[in-house]
Amino acid sequence: MLALALLLATAPVLQMSEQQLDRAVADAHLVPAIGERVERLSALFVGVPYGDYPLGEGSGVEPQPRWRVDKVDCQTFVETVLAMANAKSLDRARAVLDDIRYAGDPPKVSFSTRNHFTEAQWLPSNFTKGYLREETRTVEPRAASTALMLRRAQWEKVPGLRRLSPAKVPQGEFPIHYLTLDQAKKRAGSIEPGSVLLVVRQNDPKRVVRVSHMGFVVRKDGQLYVRHASIGEEHRVIDLELSQFLDKQREYKKWPVQGIALVVPLDAQARVKQLTASR
Repeated sequence: MLALALLLATAPVLQMSEQQLDRAVADAHLVPAIGERVERLSALFVGVPYGDYPLGEGSGVEPQPRWRVDKVDCQTFVETVLAMANAKSLDRARAVLDDIRYAGDPPKVSFSTRNHFTEAQWLPSNFTKGYLREETRTVEPRAASTALMLRRAQWEKVPGLRRLSPAKVPQGEFPIHYLTLDQAKKRAGSIEPGSVLLVVRQNDPKRVVRVSHMGFVVRKDGQLYVRHASIGEEHRVIDLELSQFLDKQREYKKWPVQGIALVVPLDAQARVKQLTASR
């Protein structure tokens, strides 16, 4: 326990003042490739503790803060790093984070307009805004497709989803392409470092959601790793070698993993300039 506590305390971002983190964001933007910026900025979070629903609207249904770096879950970790990789200052990153997390142009910050469901809201919103592009079919043109089926009458009965009752959640069928775990291993060399990896589960009406986890694929010491906020025994942001991460997905028997999807971050500078013009 002491060793873990010491490790958590060494997470770089936890040791930084706001001024130092602002400088780190600016320095990352000296690198032109957004994938490399993602790798550099996400590395600052290795060791940050995992927390359930660490971000909210600052008031209302979930009054957690709209910005924090001392605690993350898998999605807020990805969102926060993407925001910093697209903004040249900490102040602008806060505005970009709102744009990534909420629907609307400009974004409307409220629990009801937050992008809650990955396939139905988060991905389509950020494809449209220019922060992300699908990569799965670039890696494997014959990648299979599955879909999230959303019906309010169904998902409102799921205990873990009842908190979303006040949200504006679309209904319908929302497809996502994926690689099987074997395909992902075979095609690993084609994955672009800095990509967002999404874990796609098999359909289970008792859970409804299909994407259950996300993180970044990063290159370190010549190998690919998945950098993610682990809900496992580590309960923190960790790096796990990609093949080990994929093998671990085979262990989930009660809710099997169908495969992984990939999206690549885009440099959305035109949108960021428009969004942060008054800042």
